[in-house]
Amino acid sequence: MENKLSPVAIFVYNRVSNTTQTIEALRKNYLAQDTDVFVFSDAAKNENNKKKVAAVRAYLKTVSGFKSFTVIERQENFYIEKNIISGVTEIINKYGKIIVLEDDGVSNKNFLSFMNKSLNFYEKYNRIMHIATFTFVKMPDNFNKTFFWRYSENTGGGWGTWKNRWDKFKWFQNEEDGLRLLTEEQKNIIELDGAHRCLSSLKAKPIPWDICWYIAIIKNNGLSVNSPRALIKNNGLYNGTHFNILNKLLGKSPFEIELEECDNIDNIVFDSEIRENRLAESLLKEFYTNLSNRKNNKVIEFILKVLVTLKITKLAKRMFK
Repeated sequence: MENKLSPVAIFVYNRVSNTTQTIEALRKNYLAQDTDVFVFSDAAKNENNKKKVAAVRAYLKTVSGFKSFTVIERQENFYIEKNIISGVTEIINKYGKIIVLEDDGVSNKNFLSFMNKSLNFYEKYNRIMHIATFTFVKMPDNFNKTFFWRYSENTGGGWGTWKNRWDKFKWFQNEEDGLRLLTEEQKNIIELDGAHRCLSSLKAKPIPWDICWYIAIIKNNGLSVNSPRALIKNNGLYNGTHFNILNKLLGKSPFEIELEECDNIDNIVFDSEIRENRLAESLLKEFYTNLSNRKNNKVIEFILKVLVTLKITKLAKRMFK
């Protein structure tokens, strides 16, 4: 395949501020003017969201600064899973590769440069199924190489892949369909030896697309390649589809990161020795272990405060002694 720039697909719904920040950051990328962008705008789920969706679509009509900017307005509510799956499939079937953003992925100006170089460099390495730039583990300061692990994280988007990899994706309709494909060893790999109980998301209706993609990677012995530093941050951690009262209780999200200044990607070594990075894996397991402990401690603290406020002190002592 020729080394043409990859198209970018952006998936948006009803958050005009987040969408604006995402697209304005992308427009500042070095390769923006040479990039074809496709925006999949989901329709309102109910009357309450119609004005918000209309505001997003009105903004999209004002956007310029790319090689092309095409907006696909859904006529019915697809919801995030179907919108992303169908949009990625449509674009990747036509172009053979894709870069994906959601409406809360604010990119570094080298994001497109890194993604395109990775798509070209790693295309021949079939074990690489996923390119990621949301790097929330802290690698050593002097670490300047791409690194590999079996995990895929898509917070805010900022990922890419190729058609022959995406062809392995299957959207499960129930928990049983997802679990029966996996050996016990593969389940342990996915859940980081118990540190990240993400297979529970197979109980959701609809099942999140990203756990299905994660399963496809593990089932096919695939790897993700990651930038050594974050090239994208999520600006929607506190107002997204899956944000709830627990997030408010927990306070600042551990996934909240700041982009480092990076004028070019010339100092990044694109590693051709395709093997898992054990340091990155250990840091990943540590991150999720700490996240789980944080949730448990915060929830216990909240319940205790409620019980004390209600003067149910005996129950509080019995529960937390």
